[in-house]
Amino acid sequence: MNAAATPEWKRSRERSSPAMVALMAWIALRLGRGVARLVLGPVVFYFYLTAGPVRRSLRAFLRRAGAPRQGALGVLRTLYAFATCALDRVYLLAGRHQELEVTVHDPQQVLARVHGGGGALMLTAHLGSYDVLRVVGAVRRGVRYRIVMDQRHGGIYMGLLTRLNPKLADELIDGSRSHPQLGLALHEALQQGCLVGLMADRTTGRDRGLPVEFLGARARLPEAPWKLAAVLGAPVVLCFGLYRGGRRYTLHFERFLDGQAVPRAQRDAFIRACVERYARRLEHYARAAPDNWFNFYDFWSAARPGEQPDERKAL
Repeated sequence: MNAAATPEWKRSRERSSPAMVALMAWIALRLGRGVARLVLGPVVFYFYLTAGPVRRSLRAFLRRAGAPRQGALGVLRTLYAFATCALDRVYLLAGRHQELEVTVHDPQQVLARVHGGGGALMLTAHLGSYDVLRVVGAVRRGVRYRIVMDQRHGGIYMGLLTRLNPKLADELIDGSRSHPQLGLALHEALQQGCLVGLMADRTTGRDRGLPVEFLGARARLPEAPWKLAAVLGAPVVLCFGLYRGGRRYTLHFERFLDGQAVPRAQRDAFIRACVERYARRLEHYARAAPDNWFNFYDFWSAARPGEQPDERKAL
């Protein structure tokens, strides 16, 4: 894959290191969340000072979202929320969800599918914490998750996951597989009654997505999740885990598609309708919690003229 076809978020390197993540995990699990959050302050401030492109992209987003806090204060608030969600990931992966206060809205949207013997695609975004979704499985038996993740990107997260929850690491579905291989893996997971988690807000070099209206300008959102839903006939549930300060999270579920295979001739229209509808729901939650926006790059650049043309391929 050449650099021109690679999305900006994939070209950016991970800012942390395995040693730093291991140290923070040790502090969190041994010394407690209060001590760990004190350490986050200097780390966040250093990141703010040294990450100019991130500052600029967050300022632009906060303006578009109409955030109550913009400029330097808004950016710092967002970076601290991101760091806190990363810290709390340690507790969630280690099975210590009691450390957090999670309010769950409309869990029946998901549980009805599980108790009925079927699986579902569970679509989320880089908005808040997707790890907090594990709380539902932790407190309600019979809920099994499989997460789709490109294991070539995010090696530090994979290292943390392997150390804290090797069973979960073994159940990850590698999103870097070819579309046919990925489709087969998802079909198998759905047949087993799993909730299959997918990110639906970032394009990849293989899926350059569709340009849609998002926060007052054209942004490009991926087609792949909706292609999979159309081919597999899978139900789709939206879910967003929003960080609300302190140790509080709100977990929102929305029924999106009941699930029905879409004939090939109708897929383009189906996919476009789903992407546009998803963009409106993502915009709703982004405005509700703008300091939870964790796409630290120019989210709108790929939809500008001359950049990443729309080259759709049939699944």
